[in-house]
Amino acid sequence: MSTASLTMEFPKVGLAARKKDRTRRQLAEAAAELFYEKGYTATTVDEIVAAVDVSPRTFFRYFPTKEDLVVALGETSLDQFLDALRNRPFEESLQVAVTAATAESWAAEWVDTTKVRSFLALLRETPALRARWLEEAYRKRDLMAEVIAARTGTCPSDLRNLMIAGAITLTINTALQAWADQDAEPNAAPFVYRGLEELATPLLPD
Repeated sequence: MSTASLTMEFPKVGLAARKKDRTRRQLAEAAAELFYEKGYTATTVDEIVAAVDVSPRTFFRYFPTKEDLVVALGETSLDQFLDALRNRPFEESLQVAVTAATAESWAAEWVDTTKVRSFLALLRETPALRARWLEEAYRKRDLMAEVIAARTGTCPSDLRNLMIAGAITLTINTALQAWADQDAEPNAAPFVYRGLEELATPLLPD
């Protein structure tokens, strides 16, 4: 995606698409509340759909498994980071663009950090979710490699692009877990900044 001064006209989102997005979001939000109150394992699909007043069939139309729903809960921040990185000026170095994209997507404080930490603990402590989250991390890595390739005029499958994208993705996830393990800092952004700073320095000194 070029960031040249062109006016891009995006197609309008229709009523049906907006309704689908709203239902998907409502299911994810209802599940988040139930997971927080009862735990992931104890929460059933029937309880989730009852909270939104839709059928189980509707649920599975949006989320083939309960694990997919948890991934949807956690994907927003990284998606915002990718969008911000796509829109950085092409003349910026990758390091500058990544830092700026981090500032744009991680600067805001979460309203309820207790629930965010609970969600991250859920990912870490539930084997099925860890596996699904790892699968999602690979998908995000590939998407990030496409963004990097577009900036550098290279191929997304180039080993260097995949390594850089994988390192950034892992750094962000690791920084978030480190943030979740402490109570002093309400904002995860400083942890993400520090992680990316460390990534920009030699990790294997001579």
